[in-house]
Amino acid sequence: MKLNTLKLNAGAFILFAGVMASCVGDPNSPGLEYMPDMYRSPSIEAYVDYAEVRGLFRPELVGDKVSLTPPAGTIPYYGTGDNVAIMMPYRFGAPIGADKTHGLYGTSQDSAGYANSAFDKNPIPYSEEAVKEGEKLYGLFCLHCHGKTGDGQGPTVANSAGKFPPPPAYNGPLKDLPAGTIFYSITYGRNMMGAHASQLNKEERWKIVHYVEKLQGKQQGAAAVTADSTATASAEPAVIPADVVAPH
Repeated sequence: MKLNTLKLNAGAFILFAGVMASCVGDPNSPGLEYMPDMYRSPSIEAYVDYAEVRGLFRPELVGDKVSLTPPAGTIPYYGTGDNVAIMMPYRFGAPIGADKTHGLYGTSQDSAGYANSAFDKNPIPYSEEAVKEGEKLYGLFCLHCHGKTGDGQGPTVANSAGKFPPPPAYNGPLKDLPAGTIFYSITYGRNMMGAHASQLNKEERWKIVHYVEKLQGKQQGAAAVTADSTATASAEPAVIPADVVAPH
């Protein structure tokens, strides 16, 4: 009986001590917390280096993979306004058989995608800066085949001893290629040209389109607006599919 009483008294003392220990002088303090990790789970912030948080360096966390690759089809947060719409998924599928010809496994295919892309307008407003950025990207990803002036005589073609046929010139057979079709071709590839969607985001591809149109010899900026205002109604497409009117 005495032993049970002793255990009861000891338990009551521990409980009393715990209650008293949690009482502190600061009215804004929650007191001492018992095992806070049980009910205060730490939140994992995306793209944060947890080796250094708020000035506290923890070398044991260096190399930990906190930011994992997002699921396929995830839409990234990207700016505001029209820029957000640009990053939305591209609604046109790749050409039929693109999984076999261009390695686009798991990509949706669309027999009418190439034709419908002609109705797309460039959502990136024309500016000299946009053209310059497109020129820089063109030099990194396109010049080696299409050439500096878009004549199809890039270093890869010129040094291939005839193994790689030159792509059509922008100011020749491709001079009337619409902006949307250029974007489609950059996205999924065309003939011997590989797909560039994994290397260039949508904004970058549209900026390259601006520069390619310059190589085509098309009027740009204010001159293009003036030309459009004087165009006849017969120059407009007879029918524009309802699902391809809005820009990407």
